[in-house]
Amino acid sequence: MHTVPGLFHTPTLNLGFYHESSVQLANRLAATLGVRYDWSRVGVDYDTQAIMDCNVSVMGRPANTRISSTLRHKEHNNYGQLLPKVSLVYSLDDSNSNLYATISKGYRAGGFNIQMFSDILQTEISNSSSQRGDYDVPHDEASYDNIRKSIEYKPETSWNYEVGSHLNLFNGALHLDAAVFFMQVKNQQLSVMAGTYGFGRMMVNAGRSNSCGVELSLRGSAFDNHLSYTASYGFTHATFREYTDSVKQGSELVAVDYKGKSVPFVPNHTFAASADWRFDIAHRWLNSITIGANIAGQGRNYWDEANTRSQKAYAVLGAHVDFKIRRFDFNFWATNITNTHYNTFAISSQATGTNHWFAQRATPFRFGVDWKTSF
Repeated sequence: MHTVPGLFHTPTLNLGFYHESSVQLANRLAATLGVRYDWSRVGVDYDTQAIMDCNVSVMGRPANTRISSTLRHKEHNNYGQLLPKVSLVYSLDDSNSNLYATISKGYRAGGFNIQMFSDILQTEISNSSSQRGDYDVPHDEASYDNIRKSIEYKPETSWNYEVGSHLNLFNGALHLDAAVFFMQVKNQQLSVMAGTYGFGRMMVNAGRSNSCGVELSLRGSAFDNHLSYTASYGFTHATFREYTDSVKQGSELVAVDYKGKSVPFVPNHTFAASADWRFDIAHRWLNSITIGANIAGQGRNYWDEANTRSQKAYAVLGAHVDFKIRRFDFNFWATNITNTHYNTFAISSQATGTNHWFAQRATPFRFGVDWKTSF
């Protein structure tokens, strides 16, 4: 089998129209009404080919044949979606602290998976291998329509509900944000490996899913701004409500129901914290020294819809020392000080005929220095 060359042009046109109005309902209560119309035209213009040379011997004589398949066509889809938004904001005081509630509709346009063409071509070649003599796989409008259905994926829509608060405390020395959210997603777009022969990634639709969680964050300063700090935490519970797919087991395709499984690539916990202390130095060439430390991590993160592979919880530690020397700033830093081993991404593929997992390891311990100059 020769390599599968191809020329793919994927033009995209996006238009959006947006309006938002705010209405003061009471002394401290305001409502915001917004609407957006998104329109997009997504196309694909492809010209690709696969060739297989068959070299056999019949009664001692060579009988060489060539089977080829050429795909050359244009497709496009138009998508339009009306996206409303309603929010209520109650001001608690004159420091911009408030309580809020928001309902909005989210949207991601559909498109085409050009990574699918390797599978399509090689399947056509394999199904035509019994032909005698040179053979070029024919294509008509019906076959191109089937290809269109194979490579396209639908738009994703969601309804998003959020209640939260923004608090500015102690004369602005502490800022606290808190939110609770719930999302209902339809035709959720998932990134998976292309089918039997493909090494590339493609987008598929996964029916319906629900996601709920909590987000907390704070930032502040103390001791005449010598100390600055941040902290954040997020909890997310995202599961499929409706999602069935066909999985190859041996030589057969078996239907699998992923209802109740966790949505992949969505960690259930995320957290981060940092603290910096600045020493002001009264010296003619050294202005200040700042030392700081930070930590970030996440909880379990599943890599597939069946939840068979995952990355367990981990945390990464970092630190830095910053020297402010007149117009110069020297920052000595280190990341992943404990040299924690974890995967940032993992995915399975059957491109070799056997299911294998491929993972990308995280960056190990590093250190360095940054130099900045102010003019």
